[in-house]
Amino acid sequence: MKKVVAFIGSPRKNGNTATLVREVIQGAQEAGAETTVFNLYDMNIKPCQGCLVCRKTGQCVMQDDFQNMFKHIVDADVVVFGSPIYLWQVTAQTKLLWDRLCGLFDENHKPRYAAKNLIMVYSQGNPTAQAFQTSFQTTEAMFKMFGLNVVNTILQTGGNAPNAAANNKELLAKAYEAGKAI
Repeated sequence: MKKVVAFIGSPRKNGNTATLVREVIQGAQEAGAETTVFNLYDMNIKPCQGCLVCRKTGQCVMQDDFQNMFKHIVDADVVVFGSPIYLWQVTAQTKLLWDRLCGLFDENHKPRYAAKNLIMVYSQGNPTAQAFQTSFQTTEAMFKMFGLNVVNTILQTGGNAPNAAANNKELLAKAYEAGKAI
């Protein structure tokens, strides 16, 4: 059975990002995957201290909710990151998590674990799909260094209303099918 772990980096528990991540998870569950979802705004995640211990040992020395989330990433076959876009970037909560992922690669910048598939879910108020592609490409390159390979990107555009994704049947189906394809 495949394991899927998802992270919702939105303060809106029923907003566009959460709605789309839940669709991915529902598709994965219906395909028989074991799933775990973390809402980052409910988690205690301290900022990275730059001590580099994780690069040597693969483990972060700080004790907070990250330890459990990291274990789920290591054990997962597929990772899902979902975040709204604020000022060209993911939310601060999402970035806190990402900054702590350096234990996924070693001192030589080589992935420490087997490659995993990654599904990215973004919601942006801007109606132009290409508006933040440079940021998305940079993020994809960063994750490749960790051994996380983006296999699908779900993008809600024009998502200023918190129910825009819930009303977009085509996008909901795309998210569901991304999860089911796991």
